[in-house]
Amino acid sequence: MLRLVTVPGTLMLMPEDYSPAAVVRRLDRGQQVVIPSSNRSVVFVLLLALVIGIGLLAFFLFIVTDTIQDGRSPWLIIINLRMWALVIGIVGCLVVAPIGLFVRMRRREALVLSPVGVALARRDQVLPGTLLPWQNIEAIVFEKAARRGPRAAAYILTEEATRRRLGRGHHPRLLVRNGFVLSPRRLFPVLKAAHARFAPRLHGPR
Repeated sequence: MLRLVTVPGTLMLMPEDYSPAAVVRRLDRGQQVVIPSSNRSVVFVLLLALVIGIGLLAFFLFIVTDTIQDGRSPWLIIINLRMWALVIGIVGCLVVAPIGLFVRMRRREALVLSPVGVALARRDQVLPGTLLPWQNIEAIVFEKAARRGPRAAAYILTEEATRRRLGRGHHPRLLVRNGFVLSPRRLFPVLKAAHARFAPRLHGPR
C-alpha cells in the first residue's frame, strides 16, 4: 500500500519557480512540493461578497423604507418571496461567506505533490485518506466542469481505481480543488508533468 509519510514541520513550501520542469526536478530528488492556498483569492472573494451583500442590504432597506413611507402594510414585505430571497442573499454574503472564508484561511490547506502521488494537507499535515497515487490516474485534463462553467483541471482515474471508488459513490472524474496560489490553468501543466514523469515508473513497462 502506498503511503505519503510526513513529519510535523517537514512540509516544504514550493519555491517561487512554479514551472513544471522545476517541480519535476524537485520531485526527482525525492522531495515533496507544497502548493499552499492563496490568501489573495480568499480576500478577493471576501471583498466581492461584502460588496454584493452591502448592495443587497441597501436595496432591501430602500424597499422597506419606501413601503412604510407610502403607508402600505408591512405584511406586503413579509409575504413577498423576493424579499426573503434578498434576506437570504444578505445573510449569505455578510455572515456565512466571511465565516466560511475565515475558517478556510485558518485551515491553511495545501496541495502536496510527491513522487508517489498527490494529496491534500491542512496545517502542515497531510490528511489521511487524501493520497491519490499517480498510478491510479489515467490522465489529467483541463476542461469545463459544466457546460457553461469555467474550465478546471480534473483527474481521470484508471479503470481499476474507478471500480474501487464506485462502491463509495465516487465518480471516475475527480475535479482538482482550486483556491491555491496556482490558478487551475497554471496548476494543470504542473500536475500533468508530474503525472507523466512518475506514472510510467509506477505502472512499469507496458
